[in-house]
Amino acid sequence: MTLLDTLPAATRAAIPAALPAAAETVASLCSIYQRLAACADLRPGSDVDDLFRRLVELVVGTPDACANDVLEDPVVDALAPRLRELCARGETELEREWAARIVAGRRPENELALFPYLDNYRRLSQLEATVLRAAARRPLGSVAFVGSGPLPLSSLFLAQNLEARVDGIDCDASAISAARRLTAALNAGGLRFHHVDAADADLSGYDAVVIAALVGTTSAEKAAMLRTLRPRMDPECILLMRSARGLRTLLYPEAEVESWSGFDVLDVVHPDDDVINSVIVARPRAEVTPVHRDSVAGPGRGGGVTWRLC
Repeated sequence: MTLLDTLPAATRAAIPAALPAAAETVASLCSIYQRLAACADLRPGSDVDDLFRRLVELVVGTPDACANDVLEDPVVDALAPRLRELCARGETELEREWAARIVAGRRPENELALFPYLDNYRRLSQLEATVLRAAARRPLGSVAFVGSGPLPLSSLFLAQNLEARVDGIDCDASAISAARRLTAALNAGGLRFHHVDAADADLSGYDAVVIAALVGTTSAEKAAMLRTLRPRMDPECILLMRSARGLRTLLYPEAEVESWSGFDVLDVVHPDDDVINSVIVARPRAEVTPVHRDSVAGPGRGGGVTWRLC
């Protein structure tokens, strides 16, 4: 049975033939999806590695002009949430295995150099450091990285690029343990890790907060999380959230800024190379609260209400 067979008959009947430019991409996506879904597990191995490599190459290599046709295909639309789930599981397995491999190596730094996506992590972190510096109103001395995972290369590279302390936050205790072992093996300074759910994290005192791409599986979940985090952030804190665009949304969920409340978006950057994630930079919006004029101007100077930013 294929994914098409699982759709209602009325939906199948309404599906037009894919446009020629998109048909091959749709077919390839369906094939890769079906093979990934059939895997007993998604731990790194020759077959799993090859499937994810092909998926990334397909997503990055498909022209933007073709991407909308592919995403609007009903079959692709139906498989997209499940494909993102498979990608998230595969990434977690990949990071766990490589974290253990690096720690176990006689020369951990040499093992790290063999990680297949090392350059991608490094270039994304360089991009993030650049946009964070541009948006900041003060030096960035401390950063919270929410969703740091078991292989915290993003936290490591941000600490180096910003020359700042980076605190990794993750709700998975095993990921925190793996991250601590890894950074100890690499003698990486400027990093701390905390086992806490993002919804319960105290983000006061940080100059910037970075939200990993897999924190929140949908745009609605991401927006709800931001509403929770907003009161816990300093007014001058910079928020950076990873997102995706085009076919890259088949790998990571998109963060739709239109659904955000309490933040002013400062910049949105979409890489045009093989770096997958987009970057959204925002600042907590200043809230306007009514204040009795007497409390501002003093007694006897007139009544009424004035406003102040806080």
